[in-house]
Amino acid sequence: MEFKFKFKNTTGDFFVFNMSNIYSQWTALVNIIFTVAMILLIVSRWGDSHIFFKGVMVFGLILFPVIQPLCIYLRSAKQAESITESTELTFDDGGMHIRVKDHDQLIKWKDYKTTINRPFILISIPDGKHAYILTDRILKDKRKALYKYINGECCGAK
Repeated sequence: MEFKFKFKNTTGDFFVFNMSNIYSQWTALVNIIFTVAMILLIVSRWGDSHIFFKGVMVFGLILFPVIQPLCIYLRSAKQAESITESTELTFDDGGMHIRVKDHDQLIKWKDYKTTINRPFILISIPDGKHAYILTDRILKDKRKALYKYINGECCGAK
């Protein structure tokens, strides 16, 4: 079996990756608790608060659901700008083949590190130093099949 993908990651791909990193850790819980606490604070103290404190409360309310994603989007745009060449990844019984411009590399399955499966995204980490972001935009309907292939169906995969 062979899976082949040629892509250039976009701002949206990096945004999905960065947001999935944040919201797959304990920091997501902190963000949610903080936002709920700000809602409760606003409901209970809005009427008797000074204009400055009202501004602080509104800022606290929009910090995680608005400001943080906006900052992450801007960072994602910079990451996407730094990608100048398309990447071609091929997964077959020999391993993971990586081609960027004129550089070819083969990571054999016995040396392959891991693949992280998150909603809307697969993150292929072949050597522990590099990661390849494969969103549903790139994988289409092959995400589950590729993940299953990498993690057991192909020869020697971990």
